[in-house]
Amino acid sequence: MTGLNGIDSRFVAFFDGGGAFWLALAIALGVGAMHAVAPGHGKSVTAAYLVGTHGRYRDAVRLGVIVAVMHTFSVLVLALLWVGVSGVAGVGTESITAWMQVVAAVVVIGVGIHLAVRHLRRRVHVHNHGHGHGHGHGHGHGHGHEATDPWSRKGLIALALSGGLLPSPSAFIVLVSGLLTGRALDAVVLVLVFGFGMACTLTAVGVATIRGHGLLTRGIRGRSAAAAVSAWTPVVAGVAVTIAGCLYLAGAVSVLAA
Repeated sequence: MTGLNGIDSRFVAFFDGGGAFWLALAIALGVGAMHAVAPGHGKSVTAAYLVGTHGRYRDAVRLGVIVAVMHTFSVLVLALLWVGVSGVAGVGTESITAWMQVVAAVVVIGVGIHLAVRHLRRRVHVHNHGHGHGHGHGHGHGHGHEATDPWSRKGLIALALSGGLLPSPSAFIVLVSGLLTGRALDAVVLVLVFGFGMACTLTAVGVATIRGHGLLTRGIRGRSAAAAVSAWTPVVAGVAVTIAGCLYLAGAVSVLAA
């Protein structure tokens, strides 16, 4: 608590300075953008999902916004929990964060398994459908609507929520300091701006992923090769998402078991 009290005093002194709040907003925006570049928040997972479900640019924007909002919410919840249980022996932010990571990992694993199994079934259905109807030209259009599939949107939202479930330590310290010094509103605004910086970076990553996948697919010579890559990408993406979720879960369990 001594260290945190020192941070609290510096927090108050900083905001008592003239124009310091606007400087703090700019710093929070930049730190949030850089924080999203660091490992975490499911960038690789959601990138794989965007590729696997043939995501659109609007999905990348939706991803960034949801992660930012969920991150702000999780920071607020964790800060309130810490303030409420800080006097309870054996309860700390590390264990609370680990349990939040368990929840996020379970969501990621579930989405990954569903994505892989669902598209495997679709591939089997298309294969059997093609062999059973030699005149299948009249039935091909029924399988080309993956981009607007409701599950694709729901799965993306679930992954975005899980990606924002793990709060940034920096944002957490700022919010706790604000709560303990009577500057809660200032701290919440800073965390919101921090989240906006994250949203900008995550949206850029999503857009780059979608663009790169499109260029790669168009760069493959031959329609049959491009079609094969496009058909199996969702399955590979689902497996990648599932593996990432298992790694998240293993990391959380190791923290809880320590």
